[in-house]
Amino acid sequence: MSAETIKIESNYLAGTIAAELADDVDDFEHDAEMLLKFHGIYQQDDRDVRRKRTQEKLPLDYSCMVRASVPGGVITADQWLALDRVAGLADDKLRLTTRQGVQYHVVYKNELSTLVAGINSSLLTTLGACGDVVRNVMACPLPHPERTAVIQPVVDEMVARFRPQTESYWELWVDGEQAVTAEKQPTAKQRSDFAVLDSIDDVEPIYGDAYLPRKFKIGIAWPGDNCVDIYTHDVGIVPTLSAGTTGELTGFVVLAGGGMGMSHNRPDDTYPLLAQPVAWVPPSDLGDVVEAIVTTQRDHGDREDRSRARLKYLLEAKGLDWLRDQIEARTGRSLAAPVDLPEWNVGAHHGWHDHESSPGHSPDSVTLGLPVPSGKVAGGLRWALKRLVADGLVDELRVTSRQDLLLLGIDAREIATVENLLHANGVSLASDNSATRNLAIACPALPTCTKALGEAERVLPDVVDRLEKVLADTGNTGLPLRLNMTGCPNGCSRPYAAELGIVGRSKRGYDILLGGSPAGDRLARRLRADVPLDEIPDLLRPLLERFSRTVPSDGSNRDISFGDWAWQQDWSELESLLPADTSRRAQRSAQDDGGES
Repeated sequence: MSAETIKIESNYLAGTIAAELADDVDDFEHDAEMLLKFHGIYQQDDRDVRRKRTQEKLPLDYSCMVRASVPGGVITADQWLALDRVAGLADDKLRLTTRQGVQYHVVYKNELSTLVAGINSSLLTTLGACGDVVRNVMACPLPHPERTAVIQPVVDEMVARFRPQTESYWELWVDGEQAVTAEKQPTAKQRSDFAVLDSIDDVEPIYGDAYLPRKFKIGIAWPGDNCVDIYTHDVGIVPTLSAGTTGELTGFVVLAGGGMGMSHNRPDDTYPLLAQPVAWVPPSDLGDVVEAIVTTQRDHGDREDRSRARLKYLLEAKGLDWLRDQIEARTGRSLAAPVDLPEWNVGAHHGWHDHESSPGHSPDSVTLGLPVPSGKVAGGLRWALKRLVADGLVDELRVTSRQDLLLLGIDAREIATVENLLHANGVSLASDNSATRNLAIACPALPTCTKALGEAERVLPDVVDRLEKVLADTGNTGLPLRLNMTGCPNGCSRPYAAELGIVGRSKRGYDILLGGSPAGDRLARRLRADVPLDEIPDLLRPLLERFSRTVPSDGSNRDISFGDWAWQQDWSELESLLPADTSRRAQRSAQDDGGES
């Protein structure tokens, strides 16, 4: 049965999930497995033991990944403690995602209901964290008061408009009670006050019974600060201010058509694309314009080929003028041309930040940007965070798009206390690490992700260790190099927009991409395919040597980033500097050439 048929016949995402939760089988059937994604749940198995269990004719070691949707990455102190409590139902870890959510791995079927109910009791939810809907809404998490005043209402409206309305979720996981009142789910009357499109369905006014063709991602940046990689989203939203990066809100630039995923088996018709500016809209029109883009994708996106079902392919085929026509027809409003955006500055928000009386916090409070390697909150870090929150030293946490945390509400007089507690539990601050280590991110990949072709999170520390040595050997110590690594071409860690992207092709080989912009507004180019993991640092060595010789240095500062420098070079000349290609792909190619000559 096709994905589209499963959705339509599921009775708004209910399917057979309830019956299968009640049985004594360790896994879910295919159709229920597909529907569970809309509930924030992916069925997985331990791939480290998959072959052995198969050889021994044992069933796979099934478990689930459960993802909590955290709009804008904002988590209150009570919510963090609730999220920490349910981690014991998983593998005793919380994982911060590249879309500002929180995930749990190794959740067995018989623990699912308790864990999901526990998340909902904190006024967060797993509904819509996965599946063919608008996913977790991302936003710049830096708690400057002027940013929060502009960004938070947009986050709230996006959530209210696009979170699925089906009752099946609450009936399955929360005894029919909708606990997530904090997310302002609108009633039908409330929706009619701001919706400009006719509802196509009484249960799901936006989605209908078939929902969207594929996942849909929305991000909100602050002008001049692209910490959310705004160009990688289906829809990007950037406020326009009277003085560029400060001043009164005048409207929003809306971008559309970004997306990272591709397939190694279909390189000619699947590929990453960056979002493009569509229009400038006044604040009162923003929600309706974004809704028009979502429903355009609902009505015209490819429902036959899921590999090409994202909005980026629709816009590539139809064009931005067609999308503007669709928006104007659906909203009844004329669109203004997009205005130029301020130049993007680069920052990961690490270290201490002093803000002017952030909303809800003491005027004397400060924020700590804490790097969290691969977003894994476990062991000493998990205990330290729980202690900081429980003792009242931290009153809010925010997840960043690079899997890190902002710890808010810290009394400036307690800075030493906080640092000492973290250090005592083996937690490194940004100042303890190299810039490259702080900026490196990776998806979980093996052993749990069903899509993973190779390692990512588990090998990233070693990759960074070896890369740091090459940086030191080539005179680039302290270089802030943005490294995004993923175990498959789906691109969850956004490797295609990184200065250095590492994409899993097999258990042994990785595609290496180079030349993305630190500001996130340019795609990288593939430098070489199928590179063995242990050869990656030496592959980059001659390029880093050339960079060091040709770009002036003031300590760790250079006039241009490595990604920008690489993009400006003659690509064939860079390739000529590389060591010989020893990959199996190159060997096969050489054999094929020899056979034809």
